[in-house]
Amino acid sequence: MATTKRQNKKNEPTAQKKKRKTENLGLAKTDLTIGEIRRALKKGQEHAERAEWPEAVKHLLKAWEAFPEDLNILTVLAHALTQLGVREHAIYVLERALHYHEPTADVCSVIQQLALEMGFNAIAEKLGHQLVAMEPTVAKHYINLLTALNRQDKYTESIDMAQQVLPLFPENSDLWNVLASAVRYRDGNDASVVFYEEALRLDPKNYKVLSNLASAMPGTDRAFELTHGALAQQPENPELHINMALEMFRKGQLKQAFEHYSHRLSSRRVQAQNITYTHKLPEWDGSSLKGKSLFVTAEQGIGDEVMFGNYLPYLYEQAEKLYIGVDRRLVSLMQRRFPNAVVDGYTDRMTEGYRYRVFMQIQKSLEDGAIDIDYAIPLGSCARYAWHVPEDVKAHPDGFLKPNPDRAAEFGKQVAHLKDKPIIGLAWRSGLSGGVRRHRYSTVDDLAPLAALKDKVHFVNLMYTDVTDDLKEIKDKHGIDIFRFEDTDLKQDIEANVAIMAHCDLVVAACTAPGMFSLSSGRPTILFESDAVWWGFGSDDHVLFAKDADFICGRSQQTFKQLIERVAARVQEKLGL
Repeated sequence: MATTKRQNKKNEPTAQKKKRKTENLGLAKTDLTIGEIRRALKKGQEHAERAEWPEAVKHLLKAWEAFPEDLNILTVLAHALTQLGVREHAIYVLERALHYHEPTADVCSVIQQLALEMGFNAIAEKLGHQLVAMEPTVAKHYINLLTALNRQDKYTESIDMAQQVLPLFPENSDLWNVLASAVRYRDGNDASVVFYEEALRLDPKNYKVLSNLASAMPGTDRAFELTHGALAQQPENPELHINMALEMFRKGQLKQAFEHYSHRLSSRRVQAQNITYTHKLPEWDGSSLKGKSLFVTAEQGIGDEVMFGNYLPYLYEQAEKLYIGVDRRLVSLMQRRFPNAVVDGYTDRMTEGYRYRVFMQIQKSLEDGAIDIDYAIPLGSCARYAWHVPEDVKAHPDGFLKPNPDRAAEFGKQVAHLKDKPIIGLAWRSGLSGGVRRHRYSTVDDLAPLAALKDKVHFVNLMYTDVTDDLKEIKDKHGIDIFRFEDTDLKQDIEANVAIMAHCDLVVAACTAPGMFSLSSGRPTILFESDAVWWGFGSDDHVLFAKDADFICGRSQQTFKQLIERVAARVQEKLGL
């Protein structure tokens, strides 16, 4: 007896019925039912609203499989992928969105957010102006535009725009927050607090405001409380963990601080700050290094590398074999200090907003089987298993960096005519002065108190940026002659820095790379800073891991000129002038 069409349908496998149901509705091929697709989309959106990004992506991918052209799914999925740090996948999703859709406000907004998170701030600014024109009553567009301006040091433009927009959104906490940040970068921490406080009043649980207000008052009990509150709101946010680490370091709570500090290498951080190592070695857990080999890998700036490097002598003594990866400018210095170690310079490769760090020599030897390494550890974490409280932090008795004898003799000839008086190396600011940095360093005018020393000492320049105009201005305003080493690139030639410092009776420096070179060379050093630095580990007057380094801290209660007055007094005391 012939079967009917109804009977044929009834006898089909369940999976086949699901497939026909979706295909008849014009969807992409999928084994999901309409009900399952709707539930996946709903769950994905709910998880996204709660910032539960891994769960959101899991469900949204199911919905996207069935509706690859749906703009809502595309934009939410791209944002979720961005939050997880997998930016290349987010870019692919957005490319699909632009392929199927006109550049609407929703699409442009997601692309702008992605641009901000990847550090493409000029693009984010252009998209911001476009979005404001498209939807002038949406506060988020102004906030993202102001953020893009702030990240390009366009603070006055940002402040002017915020003042124009605030009457439209007077209760918007995020708008007050971005205004406060612009004020902080342009005018300093103290000037910004009132605006952050207003943002916090409007939204006491706004983690961005909590974190930013804490950053405006570093080292205080309130900063610690605010950072704790921000982290409670966003427990997976790497920036908040780093902020908590810095506050704990300042309080001397080193063991807990290092736990939070491990988040600094997260792939979710912005392009300029994330690092992915390609060596694939297991991370050292602090276990005994007897008979073991260890690979210590560079991170952050060259001054940070040298600062953290003060712990390398201890690892060199403990490990059977030490491998060290550093900035190429430091290779010869490290190899001289650790002759039995293998020292390699790194190469960075940027792909889709990620920074991949490669140590070619060491990694090739690993791949070829020529060497075997048991563990690796990022340089900033190498002391975490030994430094639990400030009392654990001690300077190595043999010091750290050592000058090249030939280079030291070379520079000794250049300063021979200055040997009649004590020689002071001087570095008063950073070469980078954007953002909040402009309030962390002294200016030429602030150096006036050093004029009291000009007939008692000789000053030599240790700045490794071009300060030709500064040196002339210091001479014209304060009558201070600062000897400059001609034809020497102190930024690229770190060996020259250390060789010159070998002839300095004292180095006076802001908390910058030259200061780190000095104290890491065992030279008597005076560092000065407006606020308590986190690597003081609770001390405001000396650097615990250096043999002879004093620290002068203003804690935002003194001007830089007042700090320099204290520096001048300390110089006279240390040199017996």
